Amino acid sequence: MSSFAIAVRVFDGEAPYLQSFINHHRRLGVEAFYPVIAPGAAPLCRDIFAKNGIEFHESEGQRIGSVKDLIREDYVAVIDADEYLHPDLFRFLDEENVESLLMPWRLTASMDDDFFESAKKRFFVFPQVKSIVKTSALKRLRLHASITGGSGRCLGVAEGQQFPVQHYYLRGLDDLLLKEGGVVKRTLAQSSGRKQVNLDSDVDSMDFPSRHARVAFLLNVLNSMPEQIDPYCMSLDRSMLKHLRDNVDGDPEAAKQELRESVVKIQKVYRKRTIAREIGATQQLLASDPHKISYQKRVLKLLRLDFKFRQSSLGFFENARDSLLMSRGRL
Repeated sequence: MSSFAIAVRVFDGEAPYLQSFINHHRRLGVEAFYPVIAPGAAPLCRDIFAKNGIEFHESEGQRIGSVKDLIREDYVAVIDADEYLHPDLFRFLDEENVESLLMPWRLTASMDDDFFESAKKRFFVFPQVKSIVKTSALKRLRLHASITGGSGRCLGVAEGQQFPVQHYYLRGLDDLLLKEGGVVKRTLAQSSGRKQVNLDSDVDSMDFPSRHARVAFLLNVLNSMPEQIDPYCMSLDRSMLKHLRDNVDGDPEAAKQELRESVVKIQKVYRKRTIAREIGATQQLLASDPHKISYQKRVLKLLRLDFKFRQSSLGFFENARDSLLMSRGRL
């Protein structure tokens, strides 16, 4: 039987959810974790890893490649702490002797703070990929698709669809509060999710972190998906969450309300037909020609197109129609 490892970047905003991540992957058979932490950062995560007998590694900029030469297991996956590997993945790799495999995201999200531990959720498979690779062939460890240089079988998204990485993209507004980084200063988070997006240079209210757009798009998509049983058992360390919330500058509930309003405002920019079209197009792509697509680039492109449309004369007509239908409870 092959051995398996996970390389993961963490910050203290992940602390309330981290034990659940460790437990899940240990149940699957992961033998080693290689957490990458910024120097002097993430004291809460350091404590959790220490209690679990896991050695962490410091790297300026949290370079995931900094642990490449430390890995001794047969296979390594690079995932985030809100991503969960499929239970049947390791057996497949062992039986098929695969050098590398690309796996799409199976996304789920909610602004409800009880969502993470709930039994039922909505899901959407999107071909943004994560990879698992044979360590002996590893050339470069990367966040999404590591590079190998062996002569073994390198399988793409078509084969990886059997083993999607379940990505809890938003585990409630508390999760978004912690991921904002600047709200909980001790997290020392650094993330592209806080890069500002501006849809209208004349309107400051349309400035927001790019993560808000990605969340808004996904929530709109998930509204069209049926509820399903979550096959994984999630747990949240509420005492750890309370500890972090108690260190928020100002009122955390007021901050969460601002976050909710920002996401909802962006949700209203996306057109219903855009969401329906993207669901169909994504499902068709996965069925006929699966290949990697950047989730962030796709979401922001659609947002800009829909915002531009809503500023047009046709857009104003559609906005008025939608407002009328909403007032009648039909939208």
